[in-house]
Amino acid sequence: MEARWNKRGSSARNFKSGLSLWLILWLVVVKPGGVTACPRLCVCYPTPMTVSCQSQNLTIVPSGVPYNSQRVFLQNNRITELRADSFGFETQVLWLYGNNITWIEAGAFSNLRVLEELDLGDNPSLRHLEGGAFRGLEKLQSLHMHRCKLAALPHDIFHKLYSLQFLYLQENQLHFLHDDLFSDLVNLTHLFLHGNRIRALSENVFRGLVNLDRLLLHDNRIRQVNRRAFRDLGRLTILYLFNNSLAELPGQAMKDTQGIQFLRLNGNPWSCGCEALPLWEWFRKARISSSELICTSPSQRRGQDLRFLREMDFALCPMPDPGSLAGSTTTTFSTKTRWWFSKHKPASSSKASYQKSTETVKAFPFSAVKPQFPPKTPSETIPSKYELSPDEAALPKLEPEEYWANYGNEDSSVRCFELECPPNYDNPAFPSSSSLTISPSSLQLLLLSTVTLSLHFLFS
Repeated sequence: MEARWNKRGSSARNFKSGLSLWLILWLVVVKPGGVTACPRLCVCYPTPMTVSCQSQNLTIVPSGVPYNSQRVFLQNNRITELRADSFGFETQVLWLYGNNITWIEAGAFSNLRVLEELDLGDNPSLRHLEGGAFRGLEKLQSLHMHRCKLAALPHDIFHKLYSLQFLYLQENQLHFLHDDLFSDLVNLTHLFLHGNRIRALSENVFRGLVNLDRLLLHDNRIRQVNRRAFRDLGRLTILYLFNNSLAELPGQAMKDTQGIQFLRLNGNPWSCGCEALPLWEWFRKARISSSELICTSPSQRRGQDLRFLREMDFALCPMPDPGSLAGSTTTTFSTKTRWWFSKHKPASSSKASYQKSTETVKAFPFSAVKPQFPPKTPSETIPSKYELSPDEAALPKLEPEEYWANYGNEDSSVRCFELECPPNYDNPAFPSSSSLTISPSSLQLLLLSTVTLSLHFLFS
């Protein structure tokens, strides 16, 4: 009997030990939300797992953040450095804006493999980034680095960030952008670069941004845009370049933005001489929402809108060079413009003055003023900035409402233009095309006479 009770007691003890072991395993492995630890000075929420440690004067990333935290809020503290061992958890959203971060070690975020949003904005002491600062963030979709006083960006700072869609770099102190800086950002749709100190846009600065939808570059110091700077931006719909130092913009650059819908170019010192011709031609064909483009030079066109100039305003310009920075193609003016010049040509001109030479025709294709010999040098004939000549100033003005009304309205009666016209073109004694017109009855009579004459010679 005693042996039987001992056996039962042993079985009970074994059962209790097994139950305790399973309970411990359940607490360790399953880890119910109610018993998850929360870092000191932080508040935790279970669904989704959120750790909020904002505005607690923290100087380092707190320890004890649950590994399965989906969102971690550390904004508005005094954190100064981010090291490779700062993050021992896996999260999707990490806010670190409004701190005193001065240094980010290469690979600091490499443990955050599923991170989708990283906000480092409003860290005014963050002036420099190491090349591998964002290594491993291949699932990152949104990166905020606004108002950080960044003066430069390493050429490989965005390497392998293939999932990035939103990049906020506005209101820093960036002076230039490396070629191919964004080449890995094939899914980027929004790029904010306004409020910096950028001076030029090179040929390859935006290469690879094939899905970019909006590009904000206003409030910079941009003076030059390469004619191929936008060649990969075929899907761009919004472009802001207002409040810069642009005097001209290559027409070819705008042709590459074939999907553009909203364009702001106001607040620039536009030069409306011959250098504006490629951009003006692009505006004639584009149907977009655009801001005004007020001319500041030459003085006779100051205050006018570049978009509302007429083709006659550019009729005295030299033939554009397809290989130049402007990248314009050969200009073709309508017959209405040619008609105006045919009526305002010099009253008399000798045959010798219209002898054509290759140099003269190239330098003065549409000039109403007879070229002088010997030809001027290219620097004299093609000034980059110039004042209007008396002939240009005499051209009639076009009101804005006539901008589209006269487009494509050509006068088919014009027979020749400028240097192509014979010397005595305006002389009534010179036979015109109308005087050579043959009526149908005259044509029949001529044919009958020809046949009769042929028969006469045949049978005579």
